[in-house]
Amino acid sequence: MRFLITAQDTAGNVTLNRASVPAALKKATELISDGCGNVEIVPPDGAPYQPGEFDQLRERVGPVGSDLSLTAQ
Repeated sequence: MRFLITAQDTAGNVTLNRASVPAALKKATELISDGCGNVEIVPPDGAPYQPGEFDQLRERVGPVGSDLSLTAQ
């Protein structure tokens, strides 16, 4: 599975990908901490999650410690 993380920094748009929700959440949080704006995570189903919705994405896969993707929906 591929989770895209998009953001804007002072140089322009940034797009990264991670293989799991926990990894995507970690990177998105790092980007926010680094001052990036418009940070969102786009899971394989294509529905973007804004920072205020990251908890909803986390709840879809269970405990943060588990490195699961969204294969069981």
